[in-house]
Amino acid sequence: MANSITGVDNDVISNSVLEGYTAGIAPMLAFATDFSDAAAQKGDRVSIMRDNSAIDATATKAVGGAYTIQDADSDSVEVVLGSPKYVSWGLDDVEVANSSVVTLERFGRRKGNALAQSILTDIWSEITAANFGGASFTGAASTFDEDSVADIAEDCDSGDWSQDDRYLVLSPAFITALRKTGAIKDTSGYGFNAIMSGDIPMLHGFKVIMSTIIPGNSENLAGFASDGAGIAAAFRYLAPQQGHKYDVAEALVGEGGQTLGKREWYSEDYGNRRCVIESVYGYETGIGTGIKRIVTA
Repeated sequence: MANSITGVDNDVISNSVLEGYTAGIAPMLAFATDFSDAAAQKGDRVSIMRDNSAIDATATKAVGGAYTIQDADSDSVEVVLGSPKYVSWGLDDVEVANSSVVTLERFGRRKGNALAQSILTDIWSEITAANFGGASFTGAASTFDEDSVADIAEDCDSGDWSQDDRYLVLSPAFITALRKTGAIKDTSGYGFNAIMSGDIPMLHGFKVIMSTIIPGNSENLAGFASDGAGIAAAFRYLAPQQGHKYDVAEALVGEGGQTLGKREWYSEDYGNRRCVIESVYGYETGIGTGIKRIVTA
């Protein structure tokens, strides 16, 4: 009976881990990201389509001449899946008896968010001057305002970015600077009250996202603009090898297709039921003009 109850509580935690992970990994929607519940192993390759930044020039058809067929303006990035990252826990009968469902759900969401943050920090380590060139904005957060965002938008326009799916990911200090600007505080006149919600509305064509885990990358990185082409990333369910003795080995699929792998087993030596939730993923630098960096110095 105890094992059955413990298994149910592991399900509660696992589902909460998936919820916390799904919410935490959301900023990856600003990139060319491939989610799938297909089983994979470390070292597998995933091909991700991307749009090229340059397109063939318009051609003029000569009278009586044949059409010149141009290449499709896209290619693919080969992403190699690396070592998985995971969170884990073990619950014995005493811990289950003393834990409420609410407590277990909170624990699970924190675990899932920690996993997402660890993965994001790793992927965003690619955002460097070597990969994406000079910064679009350089300065202290206190000097950053809506006009700074307009300048970044101009930089993106000059780079021939599409007007769709532009994202601006900023550290809390830069979000705070925007919240204090008169233009943002006065958005109530447009049906959006930024002071009440704390959210920044669409700004100069950007969807604005706050992140507390933007790595400095030894270059004082504090944010970036993205059109989705700068980094390509793939996520898969890590399947155990044949002949395993896990009680549970399955994919957990959340909203938007975000997928984690779950492994669960009972340890007779320690008298508890153990669970591992993991993700195997890979990433590659995509198009060098697909990210505009924001740095503090």
